[in-house]
Amino acid sequence: MVAETIIVLGIAAAVQILFSVIGGLIKLWGSQEMPETIQAEMSDTDQAKIRDTQRLMADCFGDNVTERIRNASNKERIALMADFAERLAREYDLDIEVDVTVSNLQNCGAYNWKEKKAVFNIALLMVDGDHEQFAYCVRETLDTIIHELRHAVQHKSIEQPGFWNVEDEVRNAWANNMASGNYIRPEVDMRAYAMQPIERDAVTFAALVMKGVDEQ
Repeated sequence: MVAETIIVLGIAAAVQILFSVIGGLIKLWGSQEMPETIQAEMSDTDQAKIRDTQRLMADCFGDNVTERIRNASNKERIALMADFAERLAREYDLDIEVDVTVSNLQNCGAYNWKEKKAVFNIALLMVDGDHEQFAYCVRETLDTIIHELRHAVQHKSIEQPGFWNVEDEVRNAWANNMASGNYIRPEVDMRAYAMQPIERDAVTFAALVMKGVDEQ
């Protein structure tokens, strides 16, 4: 009962700010495809994992992800996303903690390199299914889960050479990007942030997964 009360209170607080935040996110990130200049090259292993991710999404949500979530209650949406995130972490062979929350929307998710923990804030999914931007909210939430777990893949590949067959040149670029003082945060310089090796790679990987889902 206490846990359910906390969830309800979290949802209520999140919904109060969502309508203004959604517009801001769309303006910040947009919905257009990435320019070729910031796309990262995907290996054969990456391409296979992209297809595996799409199959897992279909297994979790059915043929139409947006409609499956639109027709679910808020509590069911939380459960659906938690199940997807946890199953995707297992699919990627990641030894990390995965946590799905609903709270005031600062960002949609993050991967903590030191703690090996991925946290996803799915407050965007607490809007009414009839909201004009509901499909965007679904896409942004799923994209974030895939993006952040790709960061966990990068991390593990650096620690364990050979993981996902990542080439040494790529691993070294990621490791250098992750070194103390080298990572550029988006609030400092958005374009420089997007051009970083680990961000270009994560953005590309997630975008290709979602592109395939959109075309189904």
